[in-house]
Amino acid sequence: MRPLRAALILSACAALSGPGLAQQPPQQAPAGQAGQRAAPSQPGITVWDARIEGGDLHVSGSVGKAGVVITLDEDIPVTADRRGRFVFRVPYVPQNCVATLKAGELSREIAVANCGATGAPGPKGEPGPTGPQGMAGLAGPPGPKGDAGPKGDAGPKGDAGPKGEPGPKGEAGPKGGPGAPGPRGEAGPKGEPGPAGPQGPAGSSGAAAAATAALPFRMLRTDGCARPHCELVCDEGETFVSAYCLRGGNPNFTRRESGEAVAMCPPDSSGMVGFCAKL
Repeated sequence: MRPLRAALILSACAALSGPGLAQQPPQQAPAGQAGQRAAPSQPGITVWDARIEGGDLHVSGSVGKAGVVITLDEDIPVTADRRGRFVFRVPYVPQNCVATLKAGELSREIAVANCGATGAPGPKGEPGPTGPQGMAGLAGPPGPKGDAGPKGDAGPKGDAGPKGEPGPKGEAGPKGGPGAPGPRGEAGPKGEPGPAGPQGPAGSSGAAAAATAALPFRMLRTDGCARPHCELVCDEGETFVSAYCLRGGNPNFTRRESGEAVAMCPPDSSGMVGFCAKL
């Protein structure tokens, strides 16, 4: 197993060279006797030093060829220099103090000195107190428009606003038709008698005159009323028995200073009829 193998290697290194001695590059053998040849060196990954120092992992060695990429634990790469040498110096502790170096198809595991094996994880600690609230981040872009919600209840009626300026005068509407006649008004106050009108033409004599003479009263009539009123006047010594206005209005009765009885109708009457009798 890897932990046991790493412990054995570390113990052997400590017994042979002490904790401060780093791995040294291999020494070349002296020239052999006549007739003997040195065996050709096999290409591989040579490691001179592998230890934890100052919180960093130090690994140095050689691959014998310039420009070769060496990867530590398939994560951290370096490139060999022109002499084929490489150096790792990174803040990294391999698991169980055993790391793997790869260079192309070559691969090698190394034990790291001054390194303790990773223990089993401890129990989960209690959560610490909540830290202070951080600063608010920048507002994000607005999201898509949502669907309209249900219509709410009508709120209370607000106060009336100030009166606005009058608008422009509108166009005149179409002329309306004649309206229904209004109710008949109250009779106005009795007016002052007007001046006497011109004497009318003499009436025709005949059966009507004879019939009138035979009656105890005399009928008077006028058609059309002019402003301010129309009137009928009894002769001296007569008085009005009755009088009425044609097509509206009520007659008013008065007497002149000279003694004649007078009946008057308003100007909107179409005429009037009266009856005089001797006193």
